[in-house]
Amino acid sequence: MRHLLFFLLLLNLPAGHAADVMPVEMDEDLFVPEKLRLTTSLDMTTLSQLSHENGVPILLMFATENCHYCKRLETEVLGPMRLAGIDPQRVILRKVMMDKYDTLRDFKGRERNAENFAIDRGVDVVPTLQLVDATGRELVPQIVGYQTPGLYDDYLEKAIDVSQALLGKK
Repeated sequence: MRHLLFFLLLLNLPAGHAADVMPVEMDEDLFVPEKLRLTTSLDMTTLSQLSHENGVPILLMFATENCHYCKRLETEVLGPMRLAGIDPQRVILRKVMMDKYDTLRDFKGRERNAENFAIDRGVDVVPTLQLVDATGRELVPQIVGYQTPGLYDDYLEKAIDVSQALLGKK
């Protein structure tokens, strides 16, 4: 049912403002400005508490250090969303670096590395976005890849709206 709702909302995406977005050059050494960087999270239990307190979904961005599409997504879409005040009003935005081997605490409080956490969540490609509830349950199908900035914004907004509706926020 949630997949059908998500699909129906996506059909209503405006074809509009793709021309308004200036994509970042495809540069291997793309630098994400400090003000646009998402917070990297190693503790999903803390995110769970924040999600529960605010009644909003969690948006996890799975990325790697050398992924220029990840950096573009962070610079062009997610960083500006965070600056606009979306976090934690509508969604909690956090990044999980899959190529870091620091200890991460998952939604059940178990300690593991970020790569295994991502693999267990079905992440095969970066960037991948997952919208989840406070227990870590995926609310909408994961969003894989990043190529079309103008359409991506609308697609992501619809996914956030559906996730909020599923949580009873809207």
